[in-house]
Amino acid sequence: MDKIRLERFDSYGYARYICTSCYHCESKMGISYCSIKMRGCCSYFPKFELVDIHRMVKSTEGLNVLNRIIDNPGTVVYSYYIHAKGYFDKEGYEKYIKTNDDDIGIKDKTIFFRACPFVKSGFGCTLPPVYRNYVCNFFICDEVMSKVTDDIVKGQYIRERERFVKWAEWENRSLEAILSERHINLRNNFEECIKVLQDVPLTIFEFAQLKELSVFDTDEKEA
Repeated sequence: MDKIRLERFDSYGYARYICTSCYHCESKMGISYCSIKMRGCCSYFPKFELVDIHRMVKSTEGLNVLNRIIDNPGTVVYSYYIHAKGYFDKEGYEKYIKTNDDDIGIKDKTIFFRACPFVKSGFGCTLPPVYRNYVCNFFICDEVMSKVTDDIVKGQYIRERERFVKWAEWENRSLEAILSERHINLRNNFEECIKVLQDVPLTIFEFAQLKELSVFDTDEKEA
């Protein structure tokens, strides 16, 4: 039986949802036709916003992670966020679209041919959890969530995620205002922005205590 639980990083006011199903992913979203196998749902190209960068600049480890993100060949730095683009097998995707008309319930078939630049085949994400963005840390696929029978606790997980996302959006706007007031942005004044963010205290988000969720397979649910 698999489990879903909350892991908190209280000193950073951050957390993640851990799902043990990810280690043996059988979700449709986890299908990979590209060279990077067993990458689960890590087809997403992560977007690191100011709230994520703010956590990174508070430690040497975080700064090293930030430098790794910047050094990724597909990374694009925008005014107030960083987009780390990864691997996409365009040729394989175009061939697949021409020769396959199967409908497996996934509209965006590009996910089968994409991989995050920080995912390692058979291992998962190579970034420390505290420096990942909230999409990576709080996403649980619908196929897994459909196997959770405790609707009350499942609702608590969903609401806690929504509560954090709203807070993160507010925090991003606040940090953007701080940089904007100084007439600086990541694209044009990267080092200066980092120094400013280092001087801004972290706002700590307090996560609720959440009960561990059990994920049942079909046979277990019917038993």
